[in-house]
Amino acid sequence: MSRSGWAVALAAMLAQLALLGLFSWSIWASIDPERQRELMVLLEHAGALPVIAVLALLGLTLVLVHLIFKRWAAPLPAIVEDARLIATTNPAHRTAAAGPAEVRALAAGINLLGERFEALHRDVDIRIREANALLEEEKNTLAALMSKLTQGVLVCNPEGRILLYNPRAQQLLEGEARSSGGGDWIGLGRSVLGILDAALIKHALDSITHRLASGDRNLLVPFVAARPGGRMLSTHLVPILDHDHLRGYILTFEDVTRRFGAESRRGTLLQSLTEGQRSAIGGIRAAIETVLTFPEMDESGRQQFFEVIRDEAEKVSRHLDRLEDEYRDEMKMQLPVEDVLGSDLLAAVERSFAERRQRALEVSAPMEPVWLHIESYTIIQCILFLIDQVTDFCRAEDLSLALAFKRSLASLELQWSGAPLHMEALHSWGMRNVVAHGEDARTLFEAIEQHGGAVWPDQSAGGRPCLRLILPVSATQDADADTTAGDEDWGHDFDFHLFETRGETRDWAGLPLDRLSLTVLDTETTGLDPDEGDEIIAIGAVRIINGRILRQEIFDSFVRPRRMISESAHAIHGISEDMLRAEAPIEDVLPRLNRFVEDTIIVGHNVAFDMRFFAAAGPRCGVSFANPILDTLLLDCAINSSQPDKSLEAIAQRLGLSVTGRHTALGDALSTAEIFIALIPLLAEGGIRTLGDALRTCRESPFAHLTG
Repeated sequence: MSRSGWAVALAAMLAQLALLGLFSWSIWASIDPERQRELMVLLEHAGALPVIAVLALLGLTLVLVHLIFKRWAAPLPAIVEDARLIATTNPAHRTAAAGPAEVRALAAGINLLGERFEALHRDVDIRIREANALLEEEKNTLAALMSKLTQGVLVCNPEGRILLYNPRAQQLLEGEARSSGGGDWIGLGRSVLGILDAALIKHALDSITHRLASGDRNLLVPFVAARPGGRMLSTHLVPILDHDHLRGYILTFEDVTRRFGAESRRGTLLQSLTEGQRSAIGGIRAAIETVLTFPEMDESGRQQFFEVIRDEAEKVSRHLDRLEDEYRDEMKMQLPVEDVLGSDLLAAVERSFAERRQRALEVSAPMEPVWLHIESYTIIQCILFLIDQVTDFCRAEDLSLALAFKRSLASLELQWSGAPLHMEALHSWGMRNVVAHGEDARTLFEAIEQHGGAVWPDQSAGGRPCLRLILPVSATQDADADTTAGDEDWGHDFDFHLFETRGETRDWAGLPLDRLSLTVLDTETTGLDPDEGDEIIAIGAVRIINGRILRQEIFDSFVRPRRMISESAHAIHGISEDMLRAEAPIEDVLPRLNRFVEDTIIVGHNVAFDMRFFAAAGPRCGVSFANPILDTLLLDCAINSSQPDKSLEAIAQRLGLSVTGRHTALGDALSTAEIFIALIPLLAEGGIRTLGDALRTCRESPFAHLTG
């Protein structure tokens, strides 16, 4: 029997004792003294029988109260919790309380109200979805535009918290982190001041403040940001103003590493031209002046000075030839090149060929986007020239043009049915001009060589004649080829509510649960006891911002342990030693996780278990986790104490959620994140509205000692 049941039984016993005492006193007071003396004599002879009778009566009362409470009152707390669940989180939930007809009737009435509420909720949900359709379309349009920009874009609030980013910004700022296993994480709510030099951004904002004060409306501030690995980013900061009040700022990024390198090489060439000739020219001048000063010099002496002049002149000539070659190579890099999407290049060639030949050209590009670093007009003219020559010279039919990207190279393969192409014919084509802009005329080979490319005849895998053209790819495509397969692997999201979060991180305890920045995590391990040497073998984590799961901002990593996986653990998660042989050790993974959870609240289901493993591995990894911690298991116990099953599956089912990827670290983390968001309205109904309330609930929970 519960505490309330014992309280009711005790109250009934006290009431019965009081009534019995009052009844006995009234009888005693109504009889005369002689009868009172006789009763006293009888009681003395009866001994303990009256006390036993009273105790028996009280025991019978206790049994009756217990039966009544168990039958009519015990099911009520579960019914109340089910009703709260229906009203706040899961309208499809139904109570299944058992008991007498009256209790079943109450449950049926609540279920009837639940059905009506679910129907109403469905209707309202449909209306909300219809009302939000236009906003969702605009959001998707913005996301699509942002994802295709060749420049990186970040939007930040005044404190530097990121509220919008696109894949290009993530590639430029986080690419090194993905390839090297460390570094920076880009995500909503994170601070850009931990990624870029805070002094640069402060200087730019100070410049904007000064310009606003002086009436200058030119508010774009450029600067160059250095990144690990020698990458240089040309950065522009533009303020977002509301009546001259700074609401945030936009940062755009462009990779100018090659441009900086080209300028450095040009400077070296100029220095070599100006300084490398001084000694040779000085020697020639001194020899000539000597000959002119001493006209009476004998012929042998004059001949020696002439040889000095000849040697120094040849030295100058060789040096100038070398500089000319280097300058020619440098000029190749000064073409007006740009990053061009390979599919766009193919589409332009297809349209031009159809207009000129009135024939179709079959083109195909890889599923993943390939960015070429070329002068698109020149390359299109080269491709069209080659197609024309192949069509006329080889009498080609069934022409097809395919683009492929392998090992940091882009290859265009022109195939046809007809006569094969020999190198002699291609060599003669290569000497013909294909591009002419005024005095700037370039042959086919010159145009291709200026791009650092190559072209040769070949045979396709199917035996058809073909022509292969190798072209340079974008620096970003080359650098990130091993770390990304396209925009889909990179996040692009936004949350403009972060504009209104200035200073809130200073008072996390007072923030509502739906306004927090959280990281929900889970682990898989070799066993259950880190004190006995068990270790982490998988970590999964996902971020929540303002009550929204950011499914693209995830941490998902296997870990190579130093000990064997127990059979019982393997039976649960299915991870074997063979799957982990090539993975990084915990010393590499845990610091990355520590960086990922920075400035967030940690959430987990029975999270004390995971934190014990982090604490055990922390000293040898050089990290510790000082984040506030919330446990969905303890939070559910606080508001659904009458529900016996506290497993992840049972809680999710009560909340109307489906669990996928069970017993995988990332799958369980995502399920826990959904459970936490679904618990927020239930917690609010129970008076748990802020982080401080939730932390106190977890800390004071009577079930806290059972977790871990």
